[in-house]
Amino acid sequence: MNAKELMKNLATPYGLLQALFKLEPYQTAFLQDSATMRVVLKSRQVGFSWLFAAEAVANVCLSPGHQAIFVSLNREEAQEKIRYALEVLEALPPAWRPKLKRCSRSGLEFADGGRILSHPCRAPRGRSGADVYLDEMAFYRGDADVFFGTLPVVSRRGRITIASTPFGRRGVFWLECDRRMAQKGRPVHVVPWWHCSWLCTDTKSAVVSADEMDTPERVQRFGTARLREIFRSMDLDSFQQEYECRFGDAEASWIPYGELLPCVDESLSVENAPYPREASGELFAGYDVGRTQHASELVVLERQGSRFVVRAVVSLHQAEYGVQRQYLCDLMQANNGAVRRLCIDATGIGSYLAEEMAKAFPMRVEPVVFTPRVKESLAVALRIAFQNRDLLIPPDRGLIRQIHSVRRTVTSAGNARFDAESSETEHADKFWALALALHAALPPQRTVTATRVNF
Repeated sequence: MNAKELMKNLATPYGLLQALFKLEPYQTAFLQDSATMRVVLKSRQVGFSWLFAAEAVANVCLSPGHQAIFVSLNREEAQEKIRYALEVLEALPPAWRPKLKRCSRSGLEFADGGRILSHPCRAPRGRSGADVYLDEMAFYRGDADVFFGTLPVVSRRGRITIASTPFGRRGVFWLECDRRMAQKGRPVHVVPWWHCSWLCTDTKSAVVSADEMDTPERVQRFGTARLREIFRSMDLDSFQQEYECRFGDAEASWIPYGELLPCVDESLSVENAPYPREASGELFAGYDVGRTQHASELVVLERQGSRFVVRAVVSLHQAEYGVQRQYLCDLMQANNGAVRRLCIDATGIGSYLAEEMAKAFPMRVEPVVFTPRVKESLAVALRIAFQNRDLLIPPDRGLIRQIHSVRRTVTSAGNARFDAESSETEHADKFWALALALHAALPPQRTVTATRVNF
């Protein structure tokens, strides 16, 4: 490449970033896509959040006054885009680096008028001519409002990128992917895990042959040791949605999307602490004791009028008994006993911990044995709370997926069963911790019974 060609290449986001970073082939294909609307159907952890931030920085370098807007699922992911953008800026040679005028967790402003803004799930109204990135769009509660509110931003210039891992056959993202895949000339950038070098041991061979294999075969043949471990820890349906760009059945869940997503509040953040700092009302907790390979899960609810709000979701991975007991004791003692009631799974290995906690905090800790009838009543109460909009949850993908993963099946004896679909290491523990927390919060007349409710 001669000097003239080199300078011409460097004058594009792809050329500039390629000169500084090692890019994956699918990242190169995305950067070279000049369409006004780009659609990315992607696996988790394949680097698109970083790539969006890097492209925005490159455009600010190459086009004075360039505007880029990131829309993310929640505040934490929005702030992460700005951190990525700052990392890319630091990697630039000083002579290429645009002068930064203002910097905050929600945006960067440059001396030439360029801006990179990042905020949680809402349409960027009042902006014009910006490049807009709607990341993890399938998970937005008001996805149609955000999408159609964004389109006017690119009416004259700029472009829009919608990207997500799958989240059921529903919503604007699925419809757009479905339409494009049925038409020629409107491509979708489909990036499953085997296209990515840090998840796949041989991407060159996998891109050619992995599509013809079933999931266990290709994970065993091409997956890294870490990916194989992840696969063993997830049910097949969840793994295929998270890593293999496969849209699951939106109607098979006990709590379907139509009931779940209206209860997602984008302003809520997930705390990972024994006592949630933002809570000021009465607190109620549920604790599902993990077995073997999966974590113990704690969910804390706050009563706000007639509603309950999830304030904390804590995972304790392979924690010893003493660690779990101390953690729960800290919770029950915090802020002069602000947690009014804790319901704890007393099934199997959880029985001793539940008994000890009930002795330590009489009248405030209730052991709950998970019989089929009890699980049915807990699951029914949780669904009713979602249907009535009595429960608000944060935009946390892990929590949303586990709630949605639970299926109701009927045995040959006519009994209902509620379980995640289905692997030995996935039991929707967050679902049951949330159900226990709600049980702790409900008045006595709505405690667990053996009543059969048909839906």
